[in-house]
Formats: sequence, C-alpha cells, structure tokens
Amino acid sequence: PWFNGWGFNLPRGQSLLDKWNLIPEGIDILMTHGPPLGFRDWVPKELQRVGCVELLNTVQRRVRPKLHVFGGIHEGYGIMTDGYTTYINASTCTVSFQPTNPPIIFDLPNPQGS
Repeated sequence: PWFNGWGFNLPRGQSLLDKWNLIPEGIDILMTHGPPLGFRDWVPKELQRVGCVELLNTVQRRVRPKLHVFGGIHEGYGIMTDGYTTYINASTCTVSFQPTNPPIIFDLPNPQGS
C-alpha cells in the first residue's frame, strides 16, 4: 500500500486487492515487496503498522503459502509465524539504508513423492 511515496505503491483498497487476486493458490512460497498487516510491519518513527490488510486476508484466507518473504519495511527485519505461514522480512538494509542485516536462511522439506 501507499506509504511515504516509496516505490511499488498503490492506494489501499480495491486497487491493491485486484493485484493480490492475481496471486495463484497452491504456492509454497510467496514473495512481495511489502508485508501483510501485523507481520514485521511496525514503523516506530511513524508509530504505526504499515502492512496491507488486503494482503493479509489474501495470504491467510486464500493462498495459504508455507512461507511469505518480503522486505520493504526495513525496521521489521526478522521472522514471525501465524502457526501455518512463516513470515520473513528479509530486508538486507537497516532503517538507515545500511546493508548490514545478515541473510535469513530457511529450509522447506521436499514435497512427498519428489
């Protein structure tokens, strides 16, 4: 969603939901620029969460990936889970744009029969 005029912004609401509706179901890993609401999206300087509620609903109610990776909110670097999906804010840059956050490494098991 639109936040401080940064890149990849759309107004909250239907225009964002139209984009999220293009995400196919049945995927294991979802990568987006920004986070869903409530997952590694806190911006202390603004005293607000800036994640997208439409993306949250898409991830939790329809797509249900095992892993959702993003990085647009540098302050939110780290990992969370909702018990099904693991959310990784993998921003390599700090809030001051210093590329010092270490990479986050994860493993997913191979699907059965592979």
